[in-house]
Amino acid sequence: MLIVLKKLQQAVFFLLVLLVADVVPAAEQSFLYVARAPRDRDGFRTLAPSIEVFDIDNGHALVKVIPLDAPDGTTPVFHIRGITASAATHTLYISHYGRYKDLRPGGPMSGYVLALDMATDRVLWNRAYPSSVDRGAVTPDGSKLFMPSGELATTPFFYTIDGATGEELPEQRITVAPYTHNTVVTLDGSRVFMTAFGGWGNHNFEPFIRVADTRTGAVLAKIGPFAAHIRPITINGAATLVFANVNNLIGFQVGDVASGKVLYTARAPVEKSAKPKRKANVSHGISITADETEVWVVDQMNSGMRVFDIRGLPDAPPVWKQYIDTHDGREQNADGKFLYGETGIVGQPGWIMSSIDGEYLYPETGEIIDVAAKQVIGNLIGANGAYVHSRFALEVEVRDGAVVRVGDQQGVGRR
Repeated sequence: MLIVLKKLQQAVFFLLVLLVADVVPAAEQSFLYVARAPRDRDGFRTLAPSIEVFDIDNGHALVKVIPLDAPDGTTPVFHIRGITASAATHTLYISHYGRYKDLRPGGPMSGYVLALDMATDRVLWNRAYPSSVDRGAVTPDGSKLFMPSGELATTPFFYTIDGATGEELPEQRITVAPYTHNTVVTLDGSRVFMTAFGGWGNHNFEPFIRVADTRTGAVLAKIGPFAAHIRPITINGAATLVFANVNNLIGFQVGDVASGKVLYTARAPVEKSAKPKRKANVSHGISITADETEVWVVDQMNSGMRVFDIRGLPDAPPVWKQYIDTHDGREQNADGKFLYGETGIVGQPGWIMSSIDGEYLYPETGEIIDVAAKQVIGNLIGANGAYVHSRFALEVEVRDGAVVRVGDQQGVGRR
């Protein structure tokens, strides 16, 4: 009897072990995928087309490099324009110019999208498009990729591209305005936000952001007018508010999707910069924290970040909080060697990206910023041993080797 009881206890114990093992979730790993490629600009010419993968949970250590080798007979990756990914299909997309052209408004252009299988690190395809490309976005289910036809191209439409094959669906083009530029797809995949420059003169620009139905392509809303050329944008999780950098403003404007009106203009109290004056797009980079309490923008005049409190929206305007200094890309070590490659980079940062949980922000200059502490805690170090610079990155979360969640190329709200 005692032996039987002992065997019964052992059986119960092993059953409990199996049950517990079944309900305890597998550990997730968080990686930052940073795309880099050559372009005709200081600090970029010697880069190899690749994705450098950093382990967010392990001090942002570099763990692997994925070559972006274009398939035979296709154009190599050159001058990246955007990065986006779908966890559902574990596919990542890189838009790029493919080769150096006469890069000027209305000049001859080229545009390509390369697709990468994140499960195998294998390049799937690399397709050309009739006009050009820019910063596109894919629906969460991976079915559709919405892609601008180019910020320097006169074409006024966004492509709708089959996410599996890369085939453009010409009958589903969405007309906006010439010189199409940036794209954000909502968290639920139902809508796509689209911007275009419209023109290049100070008084010849497209002042509206358009919102379309991702299923039908129908334009549902037109938000504006904004004060100047619209630069990077982001949205809150419910997609009721849009935040936009515009030319000549260190700060941003807030648009209300329902009414189509611009609610507020948020300006940073900027002191005279000791650094050389830069271009008109003095704030080129914007991110809303995941908890939607703050908006961070790039200050290219001073090479840093500006932080605004947005908890009062939509009833009260954003409130400026503080400035955080970053690198400008020309820093050197004690031996006079540039920290950012052989020649350094100029006028940076020009973008800012976010981790999914909102714990970290990543300027183009590769700093790792602790959002809660409001301070730089480190720098991404690339495979070449130099500081990383890229405005094309997103987070990829993996469980048991499978992609389960992806972030975005800027930083959208996630409430």
